[in-house]
Amino acid sequence: MYNTSVIKKNDNDVTLNDLAKMVARGFENVPTKQEVNNRFDIIDSKFSVVDNRLGKLEYKVDEIFEILQRFEEGDILDLQQRIKILERTVKAMSKKLVTD
Repeated sequence: MYNTSVIKKNDNDVTLNDLAKMVARGFENVPTKQEVNNRFDIIDSKFSVVDNRLGKLEYKVDEIFEILQRFEEGDILDLQQRIKILERTVKAMSKKLVTD
């Protein structure tokens, strides 16, 4: 085992003791396993909330899509038929006005 008081400095004037202190300072702000686990628990709960909200949003979007499909299939086709009838009526009326 080395006696740190006797260790000579290297070319950069850093002793092993100085190096050990630098390494120790580098680990001072590293969170503990419990702190990391707590952070992940918080993140998990937030993701759970987001997942719930996205599920509700997906359900609402699906409902809107179904409503639009029904509207397109039923109402739009009905409107198209009514427009065709109106167009024929206007065409017939315009012909009658021209001949009168």
